[in-house]
Amino acid sequence: MRGRIVIAIGIFCMLLVPSIVSAHDQKEYNILITENGLTPASINLGILVETDTLFFRNVDERQEVQHRILVDADGDGIFEGIDDFSTNWISSSCELNETGEKVDEECNQHALILLDPSIGLLPGNISMVHQIKENNETIDINFYINYAQDSHVTDNNAPIGDTGEGEIEKSTKEQLLEAVIFISFLAVVFLGLEIIKPEKE
Repeated sequence: MRGRIVIAIGIFCMLLVPSIVSAHDQKEYNILITENGLTPASINLGILVETDTLFFRNVDERQEVQHRILVDADGDGIFEGIDDFSTNWISSSCELNETGEKVDEECNQHALILLDPSIGLLPGNISMVHQIKENNETIDINFYINYAQDSHVTDNNAPIGDTGEGEIEKSTKEQLLEAVIFISFLAVVFLGLEIIKPEKE
């Protein structure tokens, strides 16, 4: 009996380890597409990490205006390379049929961009262009985002010029999760000790 309890506690501890050392929760970072451009107009280091998603939400209500985002994935300053990509055109509204489905499947009111090396976006500075199309004329507005690796390890070999702003503190949610896990671990240990006690008497 005692051996089974020890094994159960050991398995529980092993299950806890990935939760404690796991990466941050994925988040969607909202960027508003307005009549005057994007809000915010850029995103500096210290806010986004890999596996976060940029959520471009259109709040420009002009009917004949469309928007899209061009991404310079390879960082060569050209937005039409083989590694570069863009979102679909984003409209202010999409026509729906009687069942509430879009009449035109190509119509979009928002766009998502995943920040991850798996789609060719390496951590660092990413140049983008916000294109606005109205009456067959297109306006380009440059902007950039900067995202970091999802790492909680301090890099003692940071490149010269790094001010340390890239080191991201644990969020309140992560700290709360670790506290709950630690308390749960203590509860299991005490429960195991209580079960073992009657065998000693």
